[in-house]
Amino acid sequence: MNHFGLKVALCASVIFSSIASSAENAEAKTPVTGESIVQTTAAPTKAPVLFLTLNQIHYSLDGGKSANTQIYKFGEAKVDLSLIVATYLVNSNWTVVTLIPHIKNEVETIYEPVVGGLNFKGRDVTEGLGDIRVMALTPIIMNPLYFTMLDLGFSAPTGSIDEKFLTNPSQRASYNMQLGSGTPDFYLGTTTSNTFGNVTNSLRFQATVRGGRNSNGWALGEEFQSKLTSNYTLTKNISAGAVANYKARTAIRGKDTQYELMNGYIGTNGIAGDGHQYYHAEQISWDGNLVAKIQTTPGSKFSAALEIGTPVFQGFKNKDDVELNTNYFASGTLTGSF
Repeated sequence: MNHFGLKVALCASVIFSSIASSAENAEAKTPVTGESIVQTTAAPTKAPVLFLTLNQIHYSLDGGKSANTQIYKFGEAKVDLSLIVATYLVNSNWTVVTLIPHIKNEVETIYEPVVGGLNFKGRDVTEGLGDIRVMALTPIIMNPLYFTMLDLGFSAPTGSIDEKFLTNPSQRASYNMQLGSGTPDFYLGTTTSNTFGNVTNSLRFQATVRGGRNSNGWALGEEFQSKLTSNYTLTKNISAGAVANYKARTAIRGKDTQYELMNGYIGTNGIAGDGHQYYHAEQISWDGNLVAKIQTTPGSKFSAALEIGTPVFQGFKNKDDVELNTNYFASGTLTGSF
């Protein structure tokens, strides 16, 4: 019955953020007049066209209120994502971004968390390669202070959908504990950014459409995501700001019969209900966060950054009324330009 992924697949949100960063990186390196990327100097030097980035992201989470069925609630949880991002500037009009994720999900679930209930705690872990995504980005509007990028994308179903619960090895793990969607997925997004003095604001929207059902007979719902960011540059190495996220996913299509084993759960002290109804209705989450970032001086061939953030508000809407709250998140980034 474990429904981990209440953040509606945190790793997908992190990848979503990385695409927004890639769009900004592409804009920063693309000439606004459309001329050749080769810089004209006394000794012509070819500007970098390939950027390789390694992101290491950690989310610390903790359960809030129990499901309204009283069947379960969450305890401690964490997500660790290693993300390799390759950004290639094809020309002044097109940039190609490839994202290769390695995901580790870890969650504690408490079953019948009420007085007189089972109060059984179980910890489950899934880990491995996620779905590989390729995006193509192109500028729509561009000038030194303002730009809008459009991106089209596709992900291949390289992540496993056959992960099992450690607490019950005969049962397939929940949909959001799987490492991929199991389907070819298609993406359409746009990123807008503007800079006024030391303040940079950006807004991103993204829609995801699933390509049919996977080999286990189900498909994650379609998704809509948005992200609003405002950063203030304190020095060339330090910045701080705020980030707001919104994500909505429609109900899952079909079902995994090796996971949904207790749709008519009957427990102790009258606890009963559909142990998987969370997935069969819309799932919405939103949050606002304060962030701080330290980075090496921009302009060098190799760069590094460290970012940490914590929510100031977060909310959820789902059929179970269950919560899984973020305590903090941290990321480290290494980038090489070639």
